[in-house]
Amino acid sequence: MITLTETLAVRSVPGFLDPKEIAFLTGLLDDHLAATGWSPAYVGEELDDLPPRVQEVLDAAVARHLPQIQQVFPSAVGTSPWQYIEFGPGEGAVRHLDGIGPDPLARPRHVARIGVSVEDAVTGGEFFIETAPSDGIWDTRLADGPHRGYEPGMRFTRIAPHDKISRGEQDTSWIHTVTGHPDVLPADTGTATVYGAQLIHGIRPVGQGRCRKFITGLLADQ
Repeated sequence: MITLTETLAVRSVPGFLDPKEIAFLTGLLDDHLAATGWSPAYVGEELDDLPPRVQEVLDAAVARHLPQIQQVFPSAVGTSPWQYIEFGPGEGAVRHLDGIGPDPLARPRHVARIGVSVEDAVTGGEFFIETAPSDGIWDTRLADGPHRGYEPGMRFTRIAPHDKISRGEQDTSWIHTVTGHPDVLPADTGTATVYGAQLIHGIRPVGQGRCRKFITGLLADQ
């Protein structure tokens, strides 16, 4: 049973990746980027085509720490494929909202997201969430329930993915009218931040250095 609380929760997992794993993943990533010549087409574009060994190491970390994660996200059973993002000076992730899915009544259902840094910016690049946003965040089309797999009274947010916001697509303009309280979530390299799928979040612009992260969605069993 997916609860509203877990889709708005946050948990840090220190040591999600150890120093040897970080070095190994960074090496694989650098080799892959050099071989493919990939660079983001827009700020915050995700790289989906990661080497299988990268996925294996990150999936093993999830399996190792899943009991800790399930203490706050009890419906979670695994993750979707991992992605990579990077930000250089002046770049950051605009505040956005992924939601459980374009159709939260269909599968797969993402109750949360996981982000883990393998390189932190010297200045800037902090991850943040927004709490207590105004009522404009909620999707009133799904107000009637019950909905199978969800607790009674479940509420669903609207969605505004960052790529659509970056392109100025009209169906995401609502997020600019919604206000909340931004909270920075400090995390050392290798510490995973697990945050509910129905939280507005983003990454502040990098001042100096580079921010490199792996991200994925935390899937429910419903």
